[in-house]
Amino acid sequence: MAILKILMMVFDVAIVDMVSIIDLIIGSLQALLFTFTLIALFNPLLMTKHFVFRHLLPILVFTAIFIFVGFKCGNPQLSDFDALSREALHPAVILRELLLVYYLFLLIYLTFLFRKEAQIYEKELDNYFSDSFFLRLSWVRYCFYAALTVGIGALFSCFFFSVLWTWLFTIAYTIFYMFFGFYYIQYPRYFTYIQPVIYTPSNILDDVPKGHRRYVWEELRLQILEGKYYLHNGVNIEEMAHFLKIGRTSLSNFVNNDEGMSFNSWINFLRVEEAKILLLKNPDYNLAQIAEMVGYSESSNFSRQFKLFTRESPSVWRQQHKL
Repeated sequence: MAILKILMMVFDVAIVDMVSIIDLIIGSLQALLFTFTLIALFNPLLMTKHFVFRHLLPILVFTAIFIFVGFKCGNPQLSDFDALSREALHPAVILRELLLVYYLFLLIYLTFLFRKEAQIYEKELDNYFSDSFFLRLSWVRYCFYAALTVGIGALFSCFFFSVLWTWLFTIAYTIFYMFFGFYYIQYPRYFTYIQPVIYTPSNILDDVPKGHRRYVWEELRLQILEGKYYLHNGVNIEEMAHFLKIGRTSLSNFVNNDEGMSFNSWINFLRVEEAKILLLKNPDYNLAQIAEMVGYSESSNFSRQFKLFTRESPSVWRQQHKL
């Protein structure tokens, strides 16, 4: 795309055509397929053939109808707003305007869809890992919003043309796709960790009568607290469920419903409470040592979680609560 656009500008073959059908079709397809590419990193199970085709269908229908109308009625070139105003009721121009409205709707819809899937992914991540910060795939969100900016730029290009703008826009999306490619090829190393989150096994809740579930969870909770299993570095819900000899889904439901928080939040809450005791009990220990003792491999993550629950850094909290 970038090479073709540059060649058109270098050889001065660029045609100014407002609300260009080609630009709108390319923009719609890019927005759709690129967003789906990013969503597939969070939830590949959503990307079925039926799902993709259902979203491609409106663009394919627009294209087919436009080709038919173009042959019958022609496709006027719109060089400025006056031309657009004069030809506003031409059948081909009406189709272009409708596709423009659809493209705008598509950008809004894809933003909501992406945000929804990203939130679901984060929730599943927090319900599986005790330390999920490095697996949140923040670069995927940055890529989406960068792509959305490119999409809005393409929308702007439908009404405005200048050689400088075209060069800047072309350079911007070329750099963007290069950086995206660099991060995208590193995804498999993350996937090895997040695969259990994405492909959740269909665990069946243990056969525990509803009236006894509270009692069962109190027993299990006591077992976790006494064994201090939450202090194990990198512990996840699968390992803890195996330790407790119950299903992963059962444990997740117990933590979510009885503790009122995600697995990640609960484990970090318990670690912070343990850290408070150790900070006062061992005044000579530095934060890195305390962090390691309560299950954190990085002291920066320990400080971040500690501040999240206490609104103070570990060092400030220790200073204020010295015996």
